[in-house]
Amino acid sequence: MSTASFARAALAVRLLAWLLAPLALLASRPAIAQPPTSWLADGVPTAQARAAIDVLRDAGARGLRAADYDADALDRQARALGARDLAASDTDADVRVRFDAALTRSMTRFLHDLHAGRADPGALGFRLPDTHGHLDFAAMARDVSRSTDVAASIAAAEPPYAGYAALVRVLARYRALAADATLRPPNAPSVLVHAGQPLADAPALRRLLAALGDLASASPPLDSTRYDDALADGVRAFQRRHGLDPDGTLGPATMAALRVPAARRVRQIELTLERWRWLPDVPPARYVVVNVPAFRLYAFEDDPAAARPRLRMNVIVGRAEGHRHTPVFTATMRDVVFQPYWDVPPSIARNELLPRLRRDPDYARRDGFEIVQGGDDDARRYAVTGATLARVAAGTLRLRQRPGDGNALGPVKFVFPNAYNVYLHGTPARQLFAQTRRDFSHGCIRVEDPAALAELVLRGQAGWDRAAVDAAMRGGPTRRVAIERPLGVFVLYATVMPGDDGVVHFYPDIYGHDAALERALAAGPRRVADGALP
Repeated sequence: MSTASFARAALAVRLLAWLLAPLALLASRPAIAQPPTSWLADGVPTAQARAAIDVLRDAGARGLRAADYDADALDRQARALGARDLAASDTDADVRVRFDAALTRSMTRFLHDLHAGRADPGALGFRLPDTHGHLDFAAMARDVSRSTDVAASIAAAEPPYAGYAALVRVLARYRALAADATLRPPNAPSVLVHAGQPLADAPALRRLLAALGDLASASPPLDSTRYDDALADGVRAFQRRHGLDPDGTLGPATMAALRVPAARRVRQIELTLERWRWLPDVPPARYVVVNVPAFRLYAFEDDPAAARPRLRMNVIVGRAEGHRHTPVFTATMRDVVFQPYWDVPPSIARNELLPRLRRDPDYARRDGFEIVQGGDDDARRYAVTGATLARVAAGTLRLRQRPGDGNALGPVKFVFPNAYNVYLHGTPARQLFAQTRRDFSHGCIRVEDPAALAELVLRGQAGWDRAAVDAAMRGGPTRRVAIERPLGVFVLYATVMPGDDGVVHFYPDIYGHDAALERALAAGPRRVADGALP
């Protein structure tokens, strides 16, 4: 072979090798480069994936919406992936990657919403601290994908409170009631109906009360169109559970409550479950809870699930009318003040007391009001005159009420510094606690048994047994006592709660907070702005 021919042959071999190199490289690689996945094994959804999707599809059982987590779409994708033998192609690999990412994203969002809630309480005007911002919900979702018990892993993310768990059970019951098309409220009678009187639609009322658990049996008596004593007792039970005067009479307010659809009660429960999610996972060792629409106070010690109140009592809260609402917030109770002065807020002084003092100069003496400047201990007192009243109106002097039987704060107040200047206190108007609806204050919270509360918060402090508390409340000088073990204070708003009798109670939305929360949720669930959620 000539030199020229040899050179041409060598060049042809090098060219052929260059052309075949990509094919050789392709042959040396795996057929499909499979990315790591959380929810797939050998290209098909794992048992954890199927269980997780089942939980997402049943999000309504926890008061959430399956549509927010693309549950139906994920279910269809999982079925398709499990049913067909995907060819080894980049396209099919992409399908699996997208399914895996979508399920991780949905589970992350679900765990966030289940644990921390969908709405921002701050945007609704509530001062509740963010106690969930440090949690990595994406990591929690990955843990679920590896769990041997998916349902238990997800349940562990729910709020730890006994009241929350009870409401989840109540929700299931009311969802079943809402799905029962045979239940209906009775037709409204044209007049008040008392026990023993005729009631044409008594059978419908009897069946509804039995379904709600307020009547032992739906079986009709011989005279099924009479509002008999058993029916009246069932109505009393219903009234007690719905914040109504339990007089057993069928009147407009009771009929209005009976006619609220079960679907609306379901929504009310869902809104309350949302509020439970705003609370800290671990509350303080000692804490007090005031539920505003229930007009009730509960105190807990070493009870993180809030399952066993050490103390419970009625309270009076801010009026619904006139923007006197008791705010929703948390704080820490640090002091108890026996025989307190009442420093009248400027707005109350200007709008209510100054006009009365101008009309009746002797009113100040009778009710113990005085005009002062300075602190409680070194306050300088001024005579009540037109000039000094004008200075109170201008804010250069202030109006206060001396301790005594008529003092608006009663014999004791409980101080927990906050932006609203709200506190717990006693009251001389004891008769108001007999009312079913108790929104009468300017925003502070009046307690029915201040001595019992003082005994609890000072328990274990030297010199402050119940006898000492009673003596301090009967009279003597003003005394501020520091609480050695401060208590958390949670002023909350829940219109559905398990009552002291163990059954569910529904309360009127006196401040419209349920309606505001519903609007916030309709605008879309909260998403973490810093990218913590995919």
